[in-house]
Amino acid sequence: MTVRSRDETRRALLDAALDQFGIYGFQRTSHADLAADVGIGRTTFYEYFSSTEDLVVQLVEERLPEMTDELIRSVPDTLDPGARLAEMVSRMITYVGTDHLGLILHSEVPRLSNQAQLRVAKAHTQLSKAFDSTYRAGVEAGDFRTLPGRLAGRLILEVIMTAGREVMNTPDAKQHVHEIADSAVEFLLAGLRAVRNSRT
Repeated sequence: MTVRSRDETRRALLDAALDQFGIYGFQRTSHADLAADVGIGRTTFYEYFSSTEDLVVQLVEERLPEMTDELIRSVPDTLDPGARLAEMVSRMITYVGTDHLGLILHSEVPRLSNQAQLRVAKAHTQLSKAFDSTYRAGVEAGDFRTLPGRLAGRLILEVIMTAGREVMNTPDAKQHVHEIADSAVEFLLAGLRAVRNSRT
């Protein structure tokens, strides 16, 4: 039997959590389930995480920035703001609707404590900035209307999460994700587009 290092055991717990939360949900997965999955004792779990909630938060804090970096790098910054926003939103809908971490972010985070939700929100900072800067570039280019306060950000988030939920609830989700994402993007951009006055 191979002896794992402390770091390998921690990573194994995170991987097990990603799988089990995706299948059973956070509420129905215990620290004992995760410990058994990686072959450690129930109390040994607490040498790595203070609770399953702490594990969820650390999972998000560790994995979300990696996903965000990949998303930002994969969408060319040479695209005009509308095309860039469309591509980013489409990819996020796919992620939320089909990836286990995306499913956790969508379905489990609202059930966490306020402190845990604040930590998760902080892990979203880079992603929020990427969407915000793209929207603002669209406003400056005259492509998007100026919306008050944080309304644009909230609208973008709600479209992503609503479409992601629709993907999750659709049989053969991977077969329909692009159709759902395209419809959601079209709806979002129609709402953000600047109204141009035409002179007769």
